[in-house]
Amino acid sequence: MLKYGQFCPIAKASEVLGEKWTVLIVRELLLGTKRFNDFQRALSLISPTVLAKRLKTLEEHGLVFRKTVTGGRSTEYHLTPAGKELYPVIEELAVWGMRWARKHMEDSELDVELLMWDVQRRINLEALPAGQAVIRFNFPELKRYRDWWVVVDESGTDLCTNDPGKEVDLHVVTDPRTLIEVWMGDTTLTHAKSSGKLRLVGSALYARTMKAWFMLSNTRDMMAAHHIANRKYD
Repeated sequence: MLKYGQFCPIAKASEVLGEKWTVLIVRELLLGTKRFNDFQRALSLISPTVLAKRLKTLEEHGLVFRKTVTGGRSTEYHLTPAGKELYPVIEELAVWGMRWARKHMEDSELDVELLMWDVQRRINLEALPAGQAVIRFNFPELKRYRDWWVVVDESGTDLCTNDPGKEVDLHVVTDPRTLIEVWMGDTTLTHAKSSGKLRLVGSALYARTMKAWFMLSNTRDMMAAHHIANRKYD
């Protein structure tokens, strides 16, 4: 276990949060991830052993508690009040990272699994025509995870890597870097389409309303809120 041997509260906090993956697990908890398999989908490179160990450590430090659901057949992880107080810490870290640590994205950092997991949980259901949709995201250059389906119906939003066998309302054809750049606000959806790097095939209605239902990364919201807050003190 990480130990600094200092009474400094920064050192003590770092002992809890400084292990590899811990901050990203907290990020996921703050974004609403609750189940073990969903943590693995959002953090594709983490091993089940390390994930279990990090969640146990957070529980031992009083940041997380476990809750048994669905008749005792599965477990959910939830933040305690102490864990929830980390939100502004993670928010400031996200803002700082957007400002200073994202000058260039290496190809190895273009994590399509994280991207699509983020996309499905940020779909604006109220902006979808009829409140439902089947959107297929196609990345032709990929050999693995080339196709993804986001299925939205009355039961909620589901993310599939196998064809769900439903009629697709809109096909989004692009490459990982382009969609990530749109997602992170580095470029606009309009520019990606006009450059030919992103194509929309299918319902004109779903294509026309994409700006409304395809919400960008919540990091953009954090950046905007941070900018507004800072303007009060200019």
